[in-house]
Amino acid sequence: MKKAFLGLGLLLAFVVGCDKEKSTPIAIASMSIDDIQQNEGNGGTSTMEFSIKLTEPLSQEASVRVITKDGFAKANEDFQALDQVITFRAGETIKKVTVTIVADDLKEGVDEFQVLLSNAINCTIFDGIGLGVINNDDSKIPVNDVGYTGPLSYQGKTMIWSDEFNAEILNTNNWSYDVGDGCPNCGWGNNELQSYTRGDNVSFSSGKMIIEARKETFGGKNYTSTRMVSMDKQSFRFGRIDIRAKLPRGQGIWPAFWMLGSNFKTAGWPACGEIDIMEFLGHDENRVHSTIHYKFGNNARNTTASLLNEKPLPDEYHVYSLDWQQDRIRMLVDDKLINEFNPASIVGLGHPFNESFFFIINTAVGGNWPGSPNATTYFPQWLYVDYIRVFQ
Repeated sequence: MKKAFLGLGLLLAFVVGCDKEKSTPIAIASMSIDDIQQNEGNGGTSTMEFSIKLTEPLSQEASVRVITKDGFAKANEDFQALDQVITFRAGETIKKVTVTIVADDLKEGVDEFQVLLSNAINCTIFDGIGLGVINNDDSKIPVNDVGYTGPLSYQGKTMIWSDEFNAEILNTNNWSYDVGDGCPNCGWGNNELQSYTRGDNVSFSSGKMIIEARKETFGGKNYTSTRMVSMDKQSFRFGRIDIRAKLPRGQGIWPAFWMLGSNFKTAGWPACGEIDIMEFLGHDENRVHSTIHYKFGNNARNTTASLLNEKPLPDEYHVYSLDWQQDRIRMLVDDKLINEFNPASIVGLGHPFNESFFFIINTAVGGNWPGSPNATTYFPQWLYVDYIRVFQ
């Protein structure tokens, strides 16, 4: 919210009249505007009424220009833009200005905009920023299906397993949850800022699984999200893997589709190997990253690549793919090659990428790579997963 109110006062200007032997102090009133917050509502429009006040009544007219400025709330989407001149008649000290709020039934974050005062005539502006806060009171997450989709089969391959996320609950034959903040290796080894919950941040709608990253205090952290794994439930060795998804966005938002070797519990990381089919940094909206991690001697090594897409990836659905064969790993988005990795030439004998791996799907908040959220990061953010399919 804006700065604390410091109190109103009179500003005195001394004007020298025609009689140069004396001067007359003239009181010039100062002007301020208040802050307003209210619930959005579920549809139609409502009004938010701001009060503009003068510290003193004047013997002459005073005026000020009033305009709105977008914040997370956007003109013509969340409210109707305003640009008008307000006039105080002699003796008036309060005027009202009304902003129309446009409501819907979709879940959103806290949206805000500003009402700004400028170009004051016959008065001064003491506090010229009014903050309008629109509180969300809806629970329906917006879902669409716009974007690229993949086939149900490939030449020489058939679908051997899939999760289409058509049920209203998570299929526990396929998935379980990693919970907490990753301690004792806190932040899951990356200094991430979220606490992963046991399903509280997962919902299902229109055949989509939705992972929601929220700004909220939980488990000693300021953000929550979800991390789900197929360890000890579903693992695979070779084939074509397609994941159709719509990504979240924003500074500090870090979704990923990745895999770890099924011997993770005994071999540990990085000896088990890691295949990052897709990683995305929410501030770099056109770029997708793919990486393999492995052990070389006593050290962790990785080889990474990225692809710059023509349009922002969070705008619509894309299919993120792994084409996985003996001694050959190819990562793709919408069937466009991100990079081909040859594990044998990188690691030498004994590399882990010809063994079985399990899936991990998560959205992290903060961490060493993306950095922390900032004032531009809008919450909640949603990772939509339409399906994950394995072809062999």
